[in-house]
Amino acid sequence: MEDQQHQFTDKELEVILLLLEGKSTQEIALRLSVSTRAVEHRLTHIFQELSVGSRTEAVLKLTYLFKK
Repeated sequence: MEDQQHQFTDKELEVILLLLEGKSTQEIALRLSVSTRAVEHRLTHIFQELSVGSRTEAVLKLTYLFKK
């Protein structure tokens, strides 16, 4: 796995933490008091930043990155 620095906004980090807790898009939206579309937009950027195509890949990669 490549070793690169990822840049996430504070709002994206909030989404990432909830994603790692296994929360759904709707649950994340409710917790952060935003629309599901806003969460989807942040997830899209997170996936692009991580070069992944799914939630599962994102969780696996994020778990790896946070354990470093």
